[in-house]
Amino acid sequence: MMRFLTFFSVITAVLLSGCLEIPSQETLSTNEGTRLVDHCPEVVPAIRQQGGDLKTTFRITSWNMNKFQRAGWQQELNAWAKRSDLLLLQEAMERPALHQLLQQAHFNWLQLQAFRLEGEATGVVNAAPAAALYNCSLREPEPVSRLPKSTLLTLYPLDGSSYPLLVVNVHGVNFELGMAAYRRQMTRLFHLAKRYPGPTVLAGDFAAWGNKRSHYLLQLAQQSGFDEVIPAPDVRLRVLSEPVDHIFYRKLNLQQSESKSTHTSDHNPLWAEFSVVKNPVR
Repeated sequence: MMRFLTFFSVITAVLLSGCLEIPSQETLSTNEGTRLVDHCPEVVPAIRQQGGDLKTTFRITSWNMNKFQRAGWQQELNAWAKRSDLLLLQEAMERPALHQLLQQAHFNWLQLQAFRLEGEATGVVNAAPAAALYNCSLREPEPVSRLPKSTLLTLYPLDGSSYPLLVVNVHGVNFELGMAAYRRQMTRLFHLAKRYPGPTVLAGDFAAWGNKRSHYLLQLAQQSGFDEVIPAPDVRLRVLSEPVDHIFYRKLNLQQSESKSTHTSDHNPLWAEFSVVKNPVR
């Protein structure tokens, strides 16, 4: 609750000072430059493939970076990069230090510029040694602050699969009275994901605080044919007794998972290892 009150105070001050910029179209910052990103269609393209850069067993780290407000994030993120094939970050600031870290780890990156705060862009980041085959974005403005919460959908070539891996990096609507915007955002994400014929991962900060949000999210995931990663140990950030960070998956085998306590963000990173399902049931 304290973070909520702090957030409202900061946003009010920022809006009054005029140092917040929300672009009319979302921009994608990549290791190859900056460009506009397309809004996601009703159906994600089902690209057929033979072979891929991601191996049949691959590892994912999902982590809300809390805008790099705490010291030591570079060293810890670098350690997670060394044991991951995909990095999915939320609340990441567009800074040279981040891009240098990803470049040194030989990762290609895609960073959504959801909005700019005092000239610095912030948004979700998808990063992998493999180059993305396709990407698109969705965003949902928070009813109270009007700040957009963005989601980046990306296809990565996956070895042993007839279809690329669909990766959905989620930053959920957080501040609203009721759940209308949250339901709209999550319903659209799972509707898109469940219609994709290939292996799929949805991961990120789902802002699933409290019993009502958590129950709605888990029920929606189950109805959409997704399983949930329950890390061991499970030290995910909890708000009102419920974890806010999640990884959901379908048409993949979960091999192992963990979350780990950290002092470099208010969220703890979530890590999972998956393998390709041979001849998955459609």
